[in-house]
Amino acid sequence: MMAHAAARDALSVLLARWEDEGYFITEGAPWRLSLPEDAWRDLLACLVMDPSPFVGMWCDGHAAFAMLAPQRGEVRVFSTPVGMQRYWGLSCACPVASVYERMIHDLWGVEALDAHDLRPWLDHGAWGVTWPLSGRGVSIQGSAVAEFREVAEVMRAGGTICEYGPADGGFHAPAYLRLALPGARVVDAQWWMGYAHRGVVARMQGCDAARALRLAARIDGAAAVAHQAALARAMEHAMRQEVGCHVAAGRAMLCELERVATVLFDIGGVAQAAGDTRLARECAQAREHVMALCGAAFGRRMLMDVVAFGGEGVSVTAFAAGVGELCDWVRVTHARLEALYRHPRGLGGLVRGLGVLPPDVARELGVTGVMARASGREGDLRALTPGYHDGWLPAGVELSGDVDARMRVRLGVVGGCVRILGELGAVLSGAQPAAGHGTRAFVGDGEGVGYSEGPRGAIRYWVRMQDGHVAAIGICESTPAHMLASEIAMRDAHETDMPVIMRSFGLSPAGADL
Repeated sequence: MMAHAAARDALSVLLARWEDEGYFITEGAPWRLSLPEDAWRDLLACLVMDPSPFVGMWCDGHAAFAMLAPQRGEVRVFSTPVGMQRYWGLSCACPVASVYERMIHDLWGVEALDAHDLRPWLDHGAWGVTWPLSGRGVSIQGSAVAEFREVAEVMRAGGTICEYGPADGGFHAPAYLRLALPGARVVDAQWWMGYAHRGVVARMQGCDAARALRLAARIDGAAAVAHQAALARAMEHAMRQEVGCHVAAGRAMLCELERVATVLFDIGGVAQAAGDTRLARECAQAREHVMALCGAAFGRRMLMDVVAFGGEGVSVTAFAAGVGELCDWVRVTHARLEALYRHPRGLGGLVRGLGVLPPDVARELGVTGVMARASGREGDLRALTPGYHDGWLPAGVELSGDVDARMRVRLGVVGGCVRILGELGAVLSGAQPAAGHGTRAFVGDGEGVGYSEGPRGAIRYWVRMQDGHVAAIGICESTPAHMLASEIAMRDAHETDMPVIMRSFGLSPAGADL
């Protein structure tokens, strides 16, 4: 902890010095800095001491960007020019940065110096050109082959390599997992993704706010509202727009409905993988009930296209008036799920001690959401999000970091959503929407950041707006950190436990394949 405090102090000293040297690119916006190479390397030195503030990276072809969250409620965006199509990578300090560095190289052809990993991430050799966003792409020469680091222990023992991939016929996410087993236990696990890449960043460039939000809603069906809300806040921040309390509370209610549905899906997935068909069936039926209610109330079971820039999207007023009935139903369902899970012969006893993610590793990787709270790391962006109040949010964390802890946290989330939905229902029932919101077309320039606590972790956006359109965008999802965390949690586990451990992380490759 002393090292973390020293790193924070060092960063504070650097920020004060950079302010004197004029590295803040916008007056009155201390969150945004443009750094020359030597200052960028000073930032890297701070991250070597404490990598936990790292959030994500991206590129716009002219500069490499990094987002940090050094303190609760604080966000900083740093950029550095990419002269000669190169910049100093951050992955030697922040392991999660390697995913973003590989994506930047695949899309822009911009290379991270001293990078931890130089293998492709998105480009599997099936694109028409390499570096498609750089404007200098060349025709491909051949298809890429998945490259995994060799594991000496397996080579010496003549052990087994087990592979799960998008073409093996299994019903799982589009990702390639390789397990190394010199004996009965896994000694190394490696992911290779990119199969879910759809060119979201390229598609968003040049879009107006409505079109950009429509694309954001389709990044990840399990976090459609969270992505929309985070992007809307970033665009509103960039164009200095504020939304009223009614709009903020409406977005919060939609986020909580999505959270309940997704968490029920994740609990049921772990139960199904572990063979607990009764708990899996209860979760599936409960999730279907929530989605059916959403479909009847909003015309969308998965809550896409429900957030509007600068104002209210779909109206939640009528739904809020009757939300008490839903809360009563969720409360009963939550009690039933808790009883099934905690039964003496239930799933809770079977998954205890599996897939441990130690608290210090969780901090180093910067995991968020359920993964963080199951491994002793506090933090919930809802505490900072308009529409919520601190007193509504559950307190406390689990310390064991295993599958059981992640399941207990998820069950707690379902119970917590009951209270939040009830409170939001009371707020929305007594508030009147502001007239005219969501009907005006805003035009302006600027940069902004936005965030949301998704069902599986934090989601953050940076956006540059020009004439009311998206000129450049950076998306920082929780999946890359959770993917690397799952690799660590799988080590020393039996191969037969892999499906349960994998499902307990709730990985969504769409968030890592932007």
